[in-house]
Amino acid sequence: MLARRPRERGIVIRRLTPRRVALDAWVVDWTKARRAFVTVWVLLGIAGAMDHTIAENLFGRRFDLLLPHLEYGYVMFNKNPHDPTVYDYAGADGERHPLSELVNTPAIGYPDARLAVNVLLQADYLKEVCYRATRGSGARYTFLIDHYDMDVDARRPAQSITMSCDAHGLVAK
Repeated sequence: MLARRPRERGIVIRRLTPRRVALDAWVVDWTKARRAFVTVWVLLGIAGAMDHTIAENLFGRRFDLLLPHLEYGYVMFNKNPHDPTVYDYAGADGERHPLSELVNTPAIGYPDARLAVNVLLQADYLKEVCYRATRGSGARYTFLIDHYDMDVDARRPAQSITMSCDAHGLVAK
């Protein structure tokens, strides 16, 4: 009768044996070891990413982390783009705004990058943005496309393109 009551409440009473105590201790130790391994692996991955992007600028050299997956710089951000393109528009107020504000695609945290990728992959994407922004209204926009060359001058665009966007379409000025 006593053995049934705890089982009904979801509690299972087990008889402790030396083997069961050793097995439970091994499971706890294995869980801790697995957590430690994952933590160290993630930290070394971050250290490798920093080694290939920031360490050379801060310390003047790179560090050998002795890990095969980080040895040759196979990390996400090991090369930064040297020729980014910035897409802006000027509306009726004349101020520059990111062109991604005219796009209704959900991109939390990265709308400018998503717009740049879409322009790169779809040749008529700027025309589509213009069409959707001016559809049903008489609004006029000026699309401003600035192409920077980071090796030459990072503060001034190497090339600027101005395009007019209205109900008739997108036309280069």
